Amino acid sequence: MLKKIRLKNFKNFKDAELILGPFTLLIGTNASGKSNIRDALRFLHGIARGYNLAEIMGEKYVEGGVLQWRGIRGGPREITFQNSETFTLEVEFTVDYQEEQQEAIYSITVNPGTSGRSPQICQEKLQIKNFPAPLFEYILPKDSLTPYLQTQTDDGRLYRVNILFFGTPLVSEFVDKKSSLLSTDIVEREVFSKQYYYVQFISEQCLNALNDIQFLDLNPEAIRMPSVPGQTILGDRGENLSSVLFDICQDPHKKAILLEWIQELTPMDAQDFEFPSDFTGKILLTLVEESGQKISAYSASDGTLRFLAMIAALLGSSPAKLYFFEELDNGIHPTRLHLLLQLIERQVSQGKIQMIATTHSSQLLRLLSPNLLESVSLTYRLENRPDAKIIRILDIPNAQEVLEKQTLAHLHESAWLENVMEFMSDEGEE
Repeated sequence: MLKKIRLKNFKNFKDAELILGPFTLLIGTNASGKSNIRDALRFLHGIARGYNLAEIMGEKYVEGGVLQWRGIRGGPREITFQNSETFTLEVEFTVDYQEEQQEAIYSITVNPGTSGRSPQICQEKLQIKNFPAPLFEYILPKDSLTPYLQTQTDDGRLYRVNILFFGTPLVSEFVDKKSSLLSTDIVEREVFSKQYYYVQFISEQCLNALNDIQFLDLNPEAIRMPSVPGQTILGDRGENLSSVLFDICQDPHKKAILLEWIQELTPMDAQDFEFPSDFTGKILLTLVEESGQKISAYSASDGTLRFLAMIAALLGSSPAKLYFFEELDNGIHPTRLHLLLQLIERQVSQGKIQMIATTHSSQLLRLLSPNLLESVSLTYRLENRPDAKIIRILDIPNAQEVLEKQTLAHLHESAWLENVMEFMSDEGEE
């Protein structure tokens, strides 16, 4: 589970930190940085997929010219805060280490490269939180062209080895069994060799935490398309919904839950699902009402399809560990938002799924339970300041007392949240 992410000189964040819970909700005005947090997570996700820096920021094509990865918005030129030379991303996550669950920290500092220069890692570090020294630290000295890898031996001595840059972050190189890192003399040295297996073990957990993330930007037209049975992973735009729901319906218990939710979330009296196939073998989602009327995905409303896609993501047989939803409330009728929140809260409470979402909906904020309120954060920009900031709502001074008298929705609508941060900033300058 991801616990925290820190952004330094990344996009419009000079130095900001986001605390993550089972369900983290981001609120704030347009252009305050919510989508840039998504970009930061996508950058880390690209590392976990084994891409090099150029591919993460640009694009990744595979054999045959097929586009596998779309780069970070704005590319290398717009990835740093006000043309800073480097940016740093740091993520805190839980790991199983020495038979205990502990917190680990992974950080990477990157020079994105401009004017034809290749991007370069300036520093990369993996450590167990509260341990005296990192498991490994890669450093590119400013006064030297020779980077080095540093770790600590069991007796507390620092051990340093010069190392070449392999093109992809070292956290991936340690896990990649075909990595050229394995053929260097690093692992042949007795002192480092013993430490290497600890580094590899924690690196693998780090990549697992960052790899199993899905960034859902649901598109009704993509959701409507038929798909081939056996495709059990929902696409980022909602592709394969028919086959994912077909897979869910093979389990009578899951099918009953699915029907219960669709009956609650929509005015439809759906009693069953059918999946007729076309001449190519693809199946099409069809809802059957109690009257016998059949409504295919082609005719279903956008809101109904978005609901079904969200349910499929959360109840499917191959769920991601973390979902990022842009505009969670988009296309959802206000009277159904409380049911959507109930579904999300129930699923994340099991500890297997984590969710981050953005919203502008005051109605959704009005419906948050006390538990969900704990992980709501505000992204904001102070007047005449270029950098964006992040603060957990309950960490705003006097917010707890104010929320006992006013709803978060009212504070959101009245711009109280942004105004109080502006007021605090003015007081701090005096």
